[in-house]
Amino acid sequence: MAKGPLVPIIVILFFLSGFCNLVYEVIWARMFNLVFGVTVFAISTVLAAFMLGMASGGIVFGRLADRVKNNIALFSLLHVGIFVSTLLLLLVFPVCQIAYLAAHNVFDNNFLAIRAVMFLLAILLMIIPTTLMGATFPVAVRLINGVTTRVGSDVGTLYSVNTLGSVAGCIAAVFVLLGALGMKGTIVATAGLDLGIGVLAFAASRALATEKTAR
Repeated sequence: MAKGPLVPIIVILFFLSGFCNLVYEVIWARMFNLVFGVTVFAISTVLAAFMLGMASGGIVFGRLADRVKNNIALFSLLHVGIFVSTLLLLLVFPVCQIAYLAAHNVFDNNFLAIRAVMFLLAILLMIIPTTLMGATFPVAVRLINGVTTRVGSDVGTLYSVNTLGSVAGCIAAVFVLLGALGMKGTIVATAGLDLGIGVLAFAASRALATEKTAR
């Protein structure tokens, strides 16, 4: 695989990555609302937990990406990790409702204590997949840096297509996927797409390694 064709592949995969991330965010907000109630505190808690995980992934993996030789393989592994962790979250989510109801009994509806429990539960459930999601951007940027001389332009393109993917994911989740598949079905389908991104990235990694060996 030539270096030139690798750039559009990365861009396409990162569009799909942004699509998946916002689908998860929309669906998780709906799922947590069923437990916490549809309030500004519940929505803010889920969004804060989501963004905290994303930021953590960017910080931790941003440093790792500078030391890893095969970042496209790392990009692949991140998406496989997202696939696994999002499905696990779906499996353990019922525990969240039990814990939240127990917290109400323990803290006797204390406002601050209950809000702290909400945030903690959201963090515990979302921290792994959201950290992996946040890691995809610095890894993708490192990939772009390694295969192009137009770093500023291509990184800007990367960020733009990821944002467009996020917009598309939000629209698709609200207007198409929820109605057609329901919350669980949407999570499973989106996790499958993340797995597909991982597989395609791995295939690109293998093709690139084969080309380097041939040289």
